[in-house]
Amino acid sequence: MAKTLYMTLYCFIPGLSKDVISSPFSSDSDAFYNTQDIGRKSSMKQALILVTAALLLAQLVHTLPHNKREAVATADSSEDNSPKMILLVYTLTEITRLSKWALDNGVVVIKNTINELNELPVKDELLQANITRMATVVKEISDLSLSEEDPDSLLKLFTSMMNFANMLGDYQSMPEDSKLKLTLKTALESNGFNKFDKEFENKMVDFAGKFDKAFGEYVQALSPAEKESESKLLKWFDEYKTETDDDKKLDKFGEFFDILN
Repeated sequence: MAKTLYMTLYCFIPGLSKDVISSPFSSDSDAFYNTQDIGRKSSMKQALILVTAALLLAQLVHTLPHNKREAVATADSSEDNSPKMILLVYTLTEITRLSKWALDNGVVVIKNTINELNELPVKDELLQANITRMATVVKEISDLSLSEEDPDSLLKLFTSMMNFANMLGDYQSMPEDSKLKLTLKTALESNGFNKFDKEFENKMVDFAGKFDKAFGEYVQALSPAEKESESKLLKWFDEYKTETDDDKKLDKFGEFFDILN
């Protein structure tokens, strides 16, 4: 299956079948979903779990020799249209869109925050280290170029998203009463971080609902024989759905791509 997964590296390219991206199994997958499956972890910690899982898959496909990857990308294989492959492409596409939105909008917030922090007359070593880290992440995102001609595009995208999420996750984990946290918080919030974070959290909730819907449609598309062969994945989804601890539920989602492989 690893070879066929190379097709998913291009799921963010406009030329991909619109039917696979916007509606994997039925015509109503863009409907509103009322879900509370996303838990209490910070939005960036949530994102980190999703993107880490996607990055591991992208790295697996990246290890294929270049000529084999090209052959796979142009191959007409029935496996590409299997319910599992459609679910995988759809899920990776949604995570890709989520990552692109976060980077495109988040980099503006961070750039303006850096400018404000640099205007402070006094900066201790710890604050300066954080400014430098933010500037490094901003440069990485700004230099990111997504192209169908570059087979490593998604690998770079998910890596940048991981670095971005790690940076903001570390900020959100700082003690609330620390001098560093208060300084960063003032600058971030004055440059639109709260609005960005809320919108991103809403997109995470929307993703969770769409994933639940897509997985249900995937199960309905399976034949009895396929359900038997996919018992491990179906068991995983049952455990994912019945998990009531929010943090454990997110961790459980991190197993999704590993089980699919």
